[in-house]
Amino acid sequence: MQKLRLIIIGIGFFWIFSWSVFGSLLGAYIENLILTGIEPSASMVWQRTLLRSAHAHMNSMGITIILIGVTLPILYSFIPEKKIKILVTLNLASIPLFGVGIILQAFFPPSVGNFSLTTFISAIGGALYLVSLAIFSSLFFFASLKKNNSNAK
Repeated sequence: MQKLRLIIIGIGFFWIFSWSVFGSLLGAYIENLILTGIEPSASMVWQRTLLRSAHAHMNSMGITIILIGVTLPILYSFIPEKKIKILVTLNLASIPLFGVGIILQAFFPPSVGNFSLTTFISAIGGALYLVSLAIFSSLFFFASLKKNNSNAK
């Protein structure tokens, strides 16, 4: 259990570090565009907005990875380890899928009336992330209630 916790927490910190570097590079890129005096096109504004969104979302998702690692001991006494590993795997797989989808959307924007694979990728990643986080949150909440009820007796 301790090894899994440390791996999850390490992944969370690495994820935050990686996307902080990405945000710094994005900031330098935007500053260079501003200094050149080039008027940004609608496409460039779309790109910058999505890349900033990817940076912010991925950093906050990195924090949730760390929180999952920190709170695992509470769940281990109430939920089988196999189910926890499935939930953690689902969460960890959904985050890069969502991030890659947003970045792809920035460079391959959807067009009206056409199916957008990039939007589909980010939507699937986002939905899986939300589902895994909702399940984890509810399990944590109910496990903490169960633990508090057993301590009250």
